[in-house]
Amino acid sequence: MNIFNFTEQTDYDKEYKYNILVYPNITYMRDLEKDSYVVVLRNVIKELNKTSWGKMIHWTILSPYEVKSLIFENTEQLLIELPSYPNAMRTHFNHKQLIKTIDWKNKDYDLIYSHLPEHTLQLSNMFVNETNINPKMIGYCHWYEVPENTAYAKTMLHHNIAGMLEMDECGVNTEWLKELVLDKVKQSYHPRIVGQLDKIIQPHYLGVDLISTGHKYKPKTILFNHRDNEYTGWAWFVKRMDELWEKRQDFKVYLTLADLDRPYAERVKLNSRDDYLNFVRSMHMGIGCFQKYSAWSISTTDGLSQGVPYILPDGMCYPEMVGEQYPLLYDGVDEFKSTIEDMLDKPKLREEANKYLSPKLKDFKWSNRVLKWFDGWEHLDNLKVMSDTESYKKMVDYIHKMKSVSKKELLEHMGWGVRISFSEYRNRLRLEDTIKFTKNRYEVK
Repeated sequence: MNIFNFTEQTDYDKEYKYNILVYPNITYMRDLEKDSYVVVLRNVIKELNKTSWGKMIHWTILSPYEVKSLIFENTEQLLIELPSYPNAMRTHFNHKQLIKTIDWKNKDYDLIYSHLPEHTLQLSNMFVNETNINPKMIGYCHWYEVPENTAYAKTMLHHNIAGMLEMDECGVNTEWLKELVLDKVKQSYHPRIVGQLDKIIQPHYLGVDLISTGHKYKPKTILFNHRDNEYTGWAWFVKRMDELWEKRQDFKVYLTLADLDRPYAERVKLNSRDDYLNFVRSMHMGIGCFQKYSAWSISTTDGLSQGVPYILPDGMCYPEMVGEQYPLLYDGVDEFKSTIEDMLDKPKLREEANKYLSPKLKDFKWSNRVLKWFDGWEHLDNLKVMSDTESYKKMVDYIHKMKSVSKKELLEHMGWGVRISFSEYRNRLRLEDTIKFTKNRYEVK
């Protein structure tokens, strides 16, 4: 469902040169608005829609239920069933449901934007072998099941790799993550495969919605706005805070996603994104305690964008995120605790950290990042086209004669079934000055 279908303005006669099908990665089924996949996709669509060519894209989003923040004038959400447990979700590929849902006889998809590499080979196989659509595959990987962050006895990493090999490009959070993945690949695959993935995997840095600095803050407050998971260093963090509390009892720790029964800790429950950011900007400092794996941390960039400096590990993605000379990077337990104490006792250190970050923050905005992905989204202009055949001329003549035709009508006129790929013809039709693509039709301009 799309709320725009109930307004005077519909998308039936709008020109959409490209149709992109989005395949989801759902890890937080309870509230998809907070899922990193939704955060990324929402900002991709929002930023592309600010450009003239981005408005020419129609997005079809597969989703377990309708997500309000993904409702735009040029989006449609198709409902599919997905398990809520992440490991089950990565193993679950419902071919029968998908082939019915995509409605390939009536709809076309020029690109598949897969956020779940574990399913991308199956998607590619399904489209090529059971439809007449041969879309280009691009993607984004939010999470790699590697020993550094996954406690499962068995993982889907090899399926992930097979899926990425189907893509022209797969975005990842950082160069650090790319190198980590390539190191894992080297342990099982031929150097030729490693070389292919080195070209396919490219850093797609994540952004922030709003940069708002210079606010008043509550002195000696510490923010931990991460989940209480092993990969976030939760247990390590609590132990360090206990040790620091034994030495001095002049600080307060605030948590937004975890509960902690300690005299120095308080959980805050916030009802909206605005409430959350208002609270974050009131903190003296933020903390990052990731131990073995942290490809990116939206919770950290949330704080940095609000003028809250974070004490961060000197490793993983953080030197890449904030710069190697950032004054609040730490290495080990002693540096972690001493840096916190320096921040508590020396207010000028906070100013120093924010002064260092200030020129870097402008690049953190989604608007400065999304449009650089996929080589400026050039994949939209690099789709295989049909040559000037008799069949192609017959198709053009029929569209001109009928003025407006659906894909199904066009295929029936040509007498084509699943074995003849329609994508190359569609890509050639896109170049015709007299023909316009709408959501599901081909019309004479």
